Amino acid sequence: MTQIPAGWYPDPAPAAPATPPMQRYWDGTRWTEHVQPAVGTGPVAYGGQLGGPAYAAQARPTTPDGEPLSGWWLRLAAYLIDAVVVTALAGIIGYRPVSQVASAYGGFIEASLRAAENGAAPPSQADLLSDIAGPLALFGAISLVVQFAYQVGFLKALAATPGKLLLGLRVRRREAPGPLGWRTVLLRWLGQFGPRLLALLPTAGVAGSLYEVVDGLWPLWDSKRQALHDKLAGTNVVRRPRR
Repeated sequence: MTQIPAGWYPDPAPAAPATPPMQRYWDGTRWTEHVQPAVGTGPVAYGGQLGGPAYAAQARPTTPDGEPLSGWWLRLAAYLIDAVVVTALAGIIGYRPVSQVASAYGGFIEASLRAAENGAAPPSQADLLSDIAGPLALFGAISLVVQFAYQVGFLKALAATPGKLLLGLRVRRREAPGPLGWRTVLLRWLGQFGPRLLALLPTAGVAGSLYEVVDGLWPLWDSKRQALHDKLAGTNVVRRPRR
């Protein structure tokens, strides 16, 4: 009997005759639960096997068991949604240090304008930096804690943050579907946001920022569409199947 290769093929058991044509993933031995809208069919490739795929379909990046991977733009949109939510939460929780920084800047600007009007020496920028260093460090710590609770909590409970849920994405182990374990979730957070801890070191902040940029762009050229933090945790961001 001819071995039929794994891939996307016309769904042999559509949900209803009136629904748009769908494709189902054949893993080489059986049909999986993963489906997607049909993108066109090609010529007959294999036949003569009951229940086997009959037509070749356009290949799309998937996990080894056939679940479609998210594109980069969807991941970016989900990241931005989550960033807005986390920033808002951190701003509410860290209202006091934020107000202290705003007050220090306001006082510095007012003193600078008054000095200019009177022909006096401007206020010291070193004094301003000294005044805001503590509140900024406190707000940075609050933001990191909020980010940790948000990312780890939602990924462990739902395998997706609110941004990903809104756009129909979720995180899974690349080699095995199912709930994410603590080790996977923590490694993923450490690989994505851990470098922000470098900002606490005077000479390492730039390196941490550069890593975040490279990490975010990595799925653009990676054949498995993994960011560096995905590789560390062994995860993929996938598209939830349409029902």
